[in-house]
Formats: sequence, structure tokens, C-alpha cells
Amino acid sequence: MILTGIDVSYHWSERGLKLPFQGATGLEVRATILTRIDHVAIGVADLASGIAAYMRIGFEVDSNGVARNDGDHLQLAPAPREGLRSIALASDDLAADSAAVRARHGIAHITLTAQNVQPATRHPNGVQRIERVYIAVKDVAASAAFYARVLGVPAPKMERGTVINADMAIFQFGPTALGLAQPNAPGVCADALARRGPGPFQILYRTSSMDACAKWIADHGLPPPARGIRNTGEQAMLVMPEHACGVVIGFVGPA
Repeated sequence: MILTGIDVSYHWSERGLKLPFQGATGLEVRATILTRIDHVAIGVADLASGIAAYMRIGFEVDSNGVARNDGDHLQLAPAPREGLRSIALASDDLAADSAAVRARHGIAHITLTAQNVQPATRHPNGVQRIERVYIAVKDVAASAAFYARVLGVPAPKMERGTVINADMAIFQFGPTALGLAQPNAPGVCADALARRGPGPFQILYRTSSMDACAKWIADHGLPPPARGIRNTGEQAMLVMPEHACGVVIGFVGPA
């Protein structure tokens, strides 16, 4: 289910620009820029229950299932299966990129949308914005090469994710990033891959206060989030999918 945007479809050069070509429609494709993650869509069994679950985690969610941050938002919607369903990247020119969709196929779970920044909501958990969204893959090197070709950016170097226990390729889009993750040990990435197969499984948020976030979560009846140290040296903590409608919700930030 795609709530907003369109499937990403491109013909890319090695330098990250769309090369003009004539597709089946005869339309020429232009260069594009992907600026950031605009929103994520989460499937829930029941909207009211999904809203209640995310409010227990500390998000201020409106009656439509939307929680707005600084430059991005979260969208909850009823779906046959709970979990993280799609990631929308903001484009500088949605109309021109729509023509490319008719010429080439895109990446599963990735959509494209016009830039649409709206005022952020003040969340009790201190969330400011999305930091990263992680996608579980079976072969991170092959997946990184594929994403680089389709998204028109250089393939990033591999790094070790010490909280999710995975080898990762991180594609940076402005202040946000897509992370491809192949598990290298037991952990949330391995669990997600075994439970759901390849696909998005975690949203990592930047918060203004880890301690205040953890206190809100504990005060609202959830187990203390699991904690770990990122490869950047920062602390991170995770709310497990059974408490977040099938999604791992992570937090990073100052104490």
C-alpha cells in the first residue's frame, strides 16, 4: 500500500544525474535531486490502537494517524499486515519524475513525493526528526550497488552497526539516511529478516533527551528500551516491534 507519492523510476549516470532518454511514452527524463526522507508509512491492524501504541512511546499523533517532526512525518494506516510499509523520499520536481515511472521500475518500499515541509509537533519523547530508516537485506554489497544505480548516488562504504548487529551501507539524503542492513549476529535485524523477509524494519529518531524519552516510555507501561552504543560512540535505545505495531523504533541523542 502506498499512502503518498509515486514509485521511484530512473535512468541514471554514474555521476548521479538522470540521462535523457526516450521511454515507451516518448518523454524525456531530466536530472533530479532527492533531498531527504519525507515520511514513513506504518501499517496497523486498527488505527485507534495504533495511535494509542505510538502515544505510549511518546509521539503526539493526530486523529488521522500522523505525527509530524522537523521536516518529516510518520503516517499510521490500517493494513492487512502490521509493520513499516514504505519510505517516501522528497523530490525537487515530482511532475517531471512522474514521467520516469512509466519508463522504468523502481525499488520496492521506496516512493517519491514532492517536498512538503509542515510545522513540527512537540512530542513528549523529545523526537525532532528521522535520523535513519533501516532496510533488512540478505546481501548488503549487492543491494548497495542496486540502490546506488537506481537512486543515482555513489555506493557508500560498508560499516558495522553495533546496535542492530549488522553490516550496513548508509545512503545520506540531507539530514536523513537510508540504511541497508545485513545481519552479522543475532539481534533486531536478524529477527526482522527471519520474521518478515527483506524490507524496512526500523526507524531511528533523533531526540532532544534520551533520559526524558526513556522516562515517558516507562511511565506509560512499556518495558525499558534496550540500550547500546552506536559505531559513532552515541548511545541508542530500541523499542521492540511488539510495542510499535511491528516496527523497531530507535532513539539517539543527548542524555
